[in-house]
Amino acid sequence: MAAPNISAQLQRKIEIMLVKWVGKLTWDALVKKIQLEFGLSTTRQTLCTYSGINSSYKSRKAQLRGVSPMIYTKIMASDVRLVEQVEYFKAEIEVLKRNNFEQLRMIERMLANASSIPNLDLHALVKRRPEEIQNG
Repeated sequence: MAAPNISAQLQRKIEIMLVKWVGKLTWDALVKKIQLEFGLSTTRQTLCTYSGINSSYKSRKAQLRGVSPMIYTKIMASDVRLVEQVEYFKAEIEVLKRNNFEQLRMIERMLANASSIPNLDLHALVKRRPEEIQNG
């Protein structure tokens, strides 16, 4: 027997049914309720092929179990690596910002100290070096 096609409108009705579901939720119970309310004979396997119905079922099942949908979501190894990379880069940025601040502070301190030295031309301290002029 070929699996019956479920229209988009009927899919929405089934998803709404799942959102409003009260009590124990099983595929068998869902199939029976669909048969009673819509007169559609279907199977769990057919319902699983519709992503909206399948995800609504899993989400409602998790809610009825007391598990939040976020915990239920599958996390792939690549996602974990990406999260670790983001955390590493955030930490690296923080360290680089701190180093940059400390280096700028040191330059300010050196210029302030140099300005207190008599007969010292500050322009001579900040002029370009010959190797910088040649490299552009």
